[in-house]
Amino acid sequence: MLITFLVTAVASLFLTAAVRAIARRWGIVDRPDGKRKLHKSPVPLWGGVAVYLAIVLGLVVAAYNRVGAGPELTDLATVVIVAAGIVCLFGSVDDCWCLSSRHKLLLQVAAVLPVVVLGFSVDRIVAFGYPINLGWFGIPLTIAWLVGCINALNLLDGMDGLASTVGLLTAVMLAIIATSMGNYHVAVIAVVLAGALAGFLVFNLPPASIFLGDSGSMVIGLVMGILGIQGAMKTSATLAITVPAVIMSLPLFDTVLAVVRRKLTGRHFDAADRQHIHHRLLERGLSTWQALSLIGALCLTTGAAATAATIFRNDALAWITALTLMVLMIRLRLFGHHELALARSAVARSFVRLGDRLGKPRHSRSLPDAAQLARLPFNETWAALVEEVRIWQVHRLELILSSEGAEPRHHTWVVPAAETDSGCCWSVVVAFHPRNGQHCELRATGPESLPLDFLYSIGLTRVLELFGRHFAEHATQIPLLSAAAEPQVGAPSRPDWDHPRRHEAA
Repeated sequence: MLITFLVTAVASLFLTAAVRAIARRWGIVDRPDGKRKLHKSPVPLWGGVAVYLAIVLGLVVAAYNRVGAGPELTDLATVVIVAAGIVCLFGSVDDCWCLSSRHKLLLQVAAVLPVVVLGFSVDRIVAFGYPINLGWFGIPLTIAWLVGCINALNLLDGMDGLASTVGLLTAVMLAIIATSMGNYHVAVIAVVLAGALAGFLVFNLPPASIFLGDSGSMVIGLVMGILGIQGAMKTSATLAITVPAVIMSLPLFDTVLAVVRRKLTGRHFDAADRQHIHHRLLERGLSTWQALSLIGALCLTTGAAATAATIFRNDALAWITALTLMVLMIRLRLFGHHELALARSAVARSFVRLGDRLGKPRHSRSLPDAAQLARLPFNETWAALVEEVRIWQVHRLELILSSEGAEPRHHTWVVPAAETDSGCCWSVVVAFHPRNGQHCELRATGPESLPLDFLYSIGLTRVLELFGRHFAEHATQIPLLSAAAEPQVGAPSRPDWDHPRRHEAA
């Protein structure tokens, strides 16, 4: 095992240096664009070619030295070489000519088909000690798992050394888990993957002199996906689901949130952004090395939890650890809080539509539409909003406008002192980020004497969304008021609408 690791790592060193020179000479480089790609100069791609070739060489050495349970190693190594070779091939093409997302998905499915055809699919899973027979459903589940792992590592590969470090740490943990379960042939392949990534990391750590490219990130994801299910096999077709799910929880969590974020913001799935976990950490002020170390520590933690769950036969330990890390990241606003807010807003809008269909009005008011609001000056629009929120027992209303490089502007209204009670216990906030670069936020605060139930908040949210969207789109028409300005007290008169319509809120 040690000889196999060392040979693979040394081979990866020399192969990476050679591929880097070839990629630079042929112009296969990743050029900075000042938006997502912020490196200073073009960096060669095709690092995945070196990693793949090192994996093949390492597996040949392992087979020659008869390491790891004879024919089982040969069979699994053959599947890994074939499937990873297909992924590496079209990944290299994608690095040069940028394939469409649909074509990449079809090729990914084609690449994992040999895994299923050669009999490495899952027929039964075990969760918390309870077996679940999958039958024929095990085939699409295996394909979905492998394709998901491929894309998880592909999406995560957005910072120097990140995908390589995650792959290396995960491979080490999978080797330990496979050994503890007696799957020595899987442990050998995990060691080979670790050796290939260890050699490549010499050139890929910040500042990287070569990138993995799609040819590398997808190869790592595929091999990790295969090792995740094969290393946790209790029998030839029975999978302990805890190990692969927990050990891959961080990359998969990042992928799921990317899908949620892009879906709820109206963007296509393959629309690139800078909101992945490493981008969020960099925005918080962490350096590249600090972000890399923190993500590596998270992967080590989930990997150690999966290992401990395997050794002590306690699945709950692994799941609790993984879920705790995810919740902490959201609560500490490191990652995931933005997507959670988007999901909450989508659920609220769904309930608003449901309330309209049920036809059970709590307040019937004549509200303007967007065209009517556009014809009014700000003072009349503000007055209309103030009168509306008073119906919902709001005691304080704030409009906050901000943009980069400018001091935020506030417009505040409060009820007269005689009408206030002992304190405030709830608030409803809506925020908009239009393309004009402005950030608009409306905050309505209510009294302690009237607790805010869920359906009540939906109706108020609908009112705030109507006016908030108008203010966001017409921010330049709003007069300047600093945050230190005195709040307006009392409610001005409400304008009459040319063509009023009935408004029903749940």
